[in-house]
Amino acid sequence: MNKIIILIFFLINTLWANIGTNGDLKVLKELGLDPSFISDSELVSIYNEYSSKSKISYFRNILKKSSLNAQIVRAEIENENLHDAVFFIPMIESSFVNQTRGKNSPAGLWQIIPDTAKHLKLRNDEFIDERLDLIKSTDAASLYLRRYYKKFDNKWYLSILAYNSGEGRVIEAITRASIDRYLELNPNRNSGLFRSYQRSLDDYQRTKRGVSSLYGIYGELQGMEVPFDFEYLVQNNKQKQYLPESTVTYLKRIIVFSMLSNRDLFDDIKKSPYKLEKVKLPKGVSLKSVASAIAFSSSELEKMNKHIRKQALPKDSKANFYIPKSKLEIYNKKIASIKPISEKKEIQAKKETQTKKSVDKKVVDSKKSDKKKVLIYKVKKGDSFESIAKVHNISVKKLKSDNKKKSNLINIGDSIEIYK
Repeated sequence: MNKIIILIFFLINTLWANIGTNGDLKVLKELGLDPSFISDSELVSIYNEYSSKSKISYFRNILKKSSLNAQIVRAEIENENLHDAVFFIPMIESSFVNQTRGKNSPAGLWQIIPDTAKHLKLRNDEFIDERLDLIKSTDAASLYLRRYYKKFDNKWYLSILAYNSGEGRVIEAITRASIDRYLELNPNRNSGLFRSYQRSLDDYQRTKRGVSSLYGIYGELQGMEVPFDFEYLVQNNKQKQYLPESTVTYLKRIIVFSMLSNRDLFDDIKKSPYKLEKVKLPKGVSLKSVASAIAFSSSELEKMNKHIRKQALPKDSKANFYIPKSKLEIYNKKIASIKPISEKKEIQAKKETQTKKSVDKKVVDSKKSDKKKVLIYKVKKGDSFESIAKVHNISVKKLKSDNKKKSNLINIGDSIEIYK
């Protein structure tokens, strides 16, 4: 009777929401889920919402705005032979926007936290944050997902859950739900052994130590042919809290995105104004100098290389540097002639020394030739006519008049004459 009710419910939703095509069932199968999961009420609800015209337009706009980022993720996922659904992890994590709120916050398209970055050998310091390296971070996330896929018996859905909530939380949820279901079906069979398993799980939940012991229990359960039923976990999750509800919803959202993608609703995700080319950038050469040399937008070049946190690469860096592939020929011709920042600073220092000597001489000559006391003030960062006048106890009007200035604009390094 229950099966008939579920079938009727499924057919109603299929007719109304257009969910349940052969392509949808294929997505579930490839991810490692039972086809019956298509009737999950929250999954159907998310599908109804995301398949609306306004939502599709919204998602397509996200991909259009970040077409380069989306193109890179798509290419790297294909290279690593990951499931297509993985493409939509950055859609949920960051809307394909490559950014960070700080060194200790999640960062990049994949919103990688510092501890995970360290585990994945991604550099994260004041000079370089490789979580923002479009290609390197995507390769690292792919490695992360592939590792979990192998650990969890080649089930992509478990790998995705682990990406969101962590390996320990997922293996604990699997073992706990498997034991609970087994004891419900077999209350008097091996209960002592299973109670000892539950105590081990309780110890892990309290201390967060001993993931390897959880895998040991998981392996023993498989040996005893105690199956894991994801639908059982979902149905009992609110009561028993196997996983955060947000994590279960996270997976369902990715499933829906994958189903919609199979309907060719995101055809333009592969389009981008240019492709990236990785090149070797000499130490000390600024991104702005490169942009100028190859006649390319400085702001766009910085977007491609957000992982470089300073004006130029530090001396000890082996970080990737990206330019548009169309600019490779001119880059190779021009790069040797671009002077590093350090050389420019030396030239600037010499100019500043000469300027200082000239100003000092002018002050001496002024004192000799003029009975009035004259002070030459060199403008520093944060100075204004008002602040200079206040310090020297003269009016702004007089200060501007003595220096033949009509506007309030002054630049760092300007020489301001002060007559008292």
